[in-house]
Amino acid sequence: MALCTPHRTHADRHTRRHSRHRALAGHPNTFSARGRYVPCARAIWILMTNPSASGEQRHHIIPGPGDSATYEALMLDNGLQVLLVHDDRIERAGAAMNVAAGSAFNPVRFPGLAHFLEHMLFLGTDHYPDPNDYQQFLSAHGGHHNAFTAPRDTNYFFDIAPEAFAPALARFSRFFIAPTLDETYVERERHAVNAEYQARLQDDGRRIEDALSQALNSEHPYNHFSIGNLDTLRDLPDQTLREALVAFHDAHYDANTMSLVLIGPQPLEALSSLARELFSEVPDRGLSRRSIDHPLVLDDQLPMAMAAQSLNQQHQVRFLFPIPDPEQDYRLKPVSFLSHMIGHEAPGSLLACLRQRGWADSLSAGSARGDGQRALLMVNIELTPKGCEHLDEIQAALMDWINLIRDQGVESWRYDEQARGVEQQFRFQQRQAPAQQATALSVAMARYPIEEVRRAGFLMEGFNAARIHDYLDALTPDRLLRLYTGPEVTGEQRSLWFDTPWQHVSVHHNQLETTLEGLALPQPNAFIARDLELINKDSKATRCILDTPGMDLWLHATGIFGAPRVEWRISLQSPHAGQDVRQSVLTELLARWLEDSLSDALYPARLAGQGVSTHAHARGMTLSFSGWRDRQTLVMSQVLDQLMHAEMDTHHLQRVSRSLKRRWQDEPGSALHEQLNRALIQAMITPGWTSEARLAALEEITPEAVREFRHQWLGELHVQALATGDTSIELAQQMGETLKARLSPGVTSEAIPDLSVLSPTATPPMLRPQSRRGDSGVLYYLQGKGRSLEDQARMAILGQMISAPFFNQLRTDQQLGYVVSARYQPLIDAPGLALLVQSPDHDTTVLNSRIEQFLEGFDELVMGTGDAEMVAYQQAVAERLVEREQRLGQITARLWQELAHGWTGFDRREQLAAAVSAQRSEDIRAAWQALRSRPVLLAGADDGVAANLMDAPWQSFLTLMS
Repeated sequence: MALCTPHRTHADRHTRRHSRHRALAGHPNTFSARGRYVPCARAIWILMTNPSASGEQRHHIIPGPGDSATYEALMLDNGLQVLLVHDDRIERAGAAMNVAAGSAFNPVRFPGLAHFLEHMLFLGTDHYPDPNDYQQFLSAHGGHHNAFTAPRDTNYFFDIAPEAFAPALARFSRFFIAPTLDETYVERERHAVNAEYQARLQDDGRRIEDALSQALNSEHPYNHFSIGNLDTLRDLPDQTLREALVAFHDAHYDANTMSLVLIGPQPLEALSSLARELFSEVPDRGLSRRSIDHPLVLDDQLPMAMAAQSLNQQHQVRFLFPIPDPEQDYRLKPVSFLSHMIGHEAPGSLLACLRQRGWADSLSAGSARGDGQRALLMVNIELTPKGCEHLDEIQAALMDWINLIRDQGVESWRYDEQARGVEQQFRFQQRQAPAQQATALSVAMARYPIEEVRRAGFLMEGFNAARIHDYLDALTPDRLLRLYTGPEVTGEQRSLWFDTPWQHVSVHHNQLETTLEGLALPQPNAFIARDLELINKDSKATRCILDTPGMDLWLHATGIFGAPRVEWRISLQSPHAGQDVRQSVLTELLARWLEDSLSDALYPARLAGQGVSTHAHARGMTLSFSGWRDRQTLVMSQVLDQLMHAEMDTHHLQRVSRSLKRRWQDEPGSALHEQLNRALIQAMITPGWTSEARLAALEEITPEAVREFRHQWLGELHVQALATGDTSIELAQQMGETLKARLSPGVTSEAIPDLSVLSPTATPPMLRPQSRRGDSGVLYYLQGKGRSLEDQARMAILGQMISAPFFNQLRTDQQLGYVVSARYQPLIDAPGLALLVQSPDHDTTVLNSRIEQFLEGFDELVMGTGDAEMVAYQQAVAERLVEREQRLGQITARLWQELAHGWTGFDRREQLAAAVSAQRSEDIRAAWQALRSRPVLLAGADDGVAANLMDAPWQSFLTLMS
């Protein structure tokens, strides 16, 4: 597939699969339209003075055709560029400040300083010296905040209830005017950065990038250490760390290098007043954005082949070619075109042919490490064990594929087809959360002309064969770096910061076998939507439109999102799906086979905007479809035909079995906080099984067993389905009748077992998952006794209250670790609180003791909270619950969850919000006292301490919750 390298965030933090801004080119070491276009009439023309030029410039912020927001650009007297966005359809306000200086500009003597400064800005300013003030204020008003450090940017963002936007923005603005950089917190926070570094030491993404950086040009700043640790962030004989912080802040944090975005339902005049009042003091030091002048890789280093060790059971090969940064050609997007062609998955594609040989499971292509002038084009192939033995042949096949594209694939109709799909995405963009949109716009302001920040990622202005060939000319064997990664790799060389074994290897072109046969460029895409007219203008109540003993179909027809899109959720439920671990694994295999076996055939549909996915659950499997209404029935029918009648080829079954095995084998190496949460759910929700149990069951299942299971499983089904979006009752009913005719569901809903939540009757031994992470961690779970709306409401309020002080005390003050959180944690409808600390320095005994100490102090805080403060917490929770959905996927997820629990009034959130608002202060205090007397469930891990989940010593302490 085509891969857009994600713009990584300090918040997510640094995972490749959960990128926030896929349209922005980033760097793997981060911390974190063609066609006719009619601009929106509501866009505002403004005057904007350019201090560096005489006269005035007009800037028209070009929105999407369906964008109802209004925009205004300002240039403050200090040179700060500001974009204001008024949107009366959103119910939260958001802001983001982008500073055009990130880890690429670290001083040589202080690697990680940019990231460290990002941490420090939150810890007190001249007007708000209390380091906990900002987070405490946001928490009390339902707000959220974070930041990330990327190579060229550092970005800070938050969102909050509109009525609290001004005081929150007053606090936010002082970060960039007068941070205290208090000496006390300089010493404390360097330990937090070090904990973040240590928490990532076993992340394969970081480890591999560290090895790659060591092999590339050592002069390029992207190839330097960017996170920071105790060794790099320290006082030097001639300069203290705080002095270095102040110097870096003064050298890079300047109004001329920043871009600010304010988004909210407030009028533009009000947003403009806030910007001028609160940000005019940002220092104007006369700085300008800096460029990077060193090449990523030196000419004499290529060609090169290397191998690096992975910890996970995954084998990959990456092919990297130096290219100009495609950011320079954002109007034409030649690299997007080439990535689309190289990463194509249709029959005849490189991936399809590699799969036929049994050499590869997946392939992606895109740019990486873009620095504004240079980048790398990366082709990443996930290998099978057999494919690891044929790297040279795979390389030759890739070059044949690129040559085929060069000779026959650079055609205008292919470019126009891709541009048409991109134009449809731009025309019908789904809304982003205010903080997310503010972040994306603030980064775009540092990259593109101000008038094009909304559409720059979607521009494909015209086919330019010569420019595409300029990039193709860089994709040659003599300009190639090949990087293989696998768990069996050894090497005398070790990467400097993540201790990854790696080595240079040889390429044996003279031993090549015959190259792949059957390579063929893709045909015209038959799935591109043509009918884009809207059916609905508003929303209709969710109702059941098909009700039989074996099937129920619900419809929520709506046109409020302004796009002819429809989402379907189809749950295929079996009375046997959760009866034992073997049934569970068989269901997982069937779901994955269905998606995998259609990957080639439906790849054009996905390119055309038709999303298809399957996933197994305790009741069976869910088929999910999302995309344009036009052509969607073609996709759905193809999936149903495959499920019912397609031959289950052994190579497909082996591939999905291999994928599942690798996933479950790699779980002990996943982030520790993820492991602890997974252990909690496996222990408390039944039926559920550990990864070890699933692996054991998988080993006993043959391809024939899966084939037999499909036949038996399809013979006993109950179907529950939901359609949401811009469709009609007639179209939905037609699809419902198709489902009923194809699947012949005859099992009633009463025959499908419910999921059950267990409850501790006494405090059991600590649950310990099988972890190979070096950190320790504790998840401290308190479950409420009841599960009524009132019980859930009181627990949600307590979750809002506990979040900020828990983080402030255990993370900011005590510096126990990098991952610290406290939150409301419902399990289905059983309310609870989950308190989590992950630490590189303290074991579970210490962590548990510190949590207990905190709770003793929190007892007093709850009892001492005044009625007015309590009402503020209640309001924050209630407002968040009933926030209007901004995207079709949000409303689909909510309705689907309510339907799964039988809440067919579809007003559960309104009921819960009302219950939250109705609570008295004494009710909340009493709920906390009752919670503190309840048994505690602990999930934890220590390096070298044995796991016990398989032994289940805690099961006798749990019972079904009444």
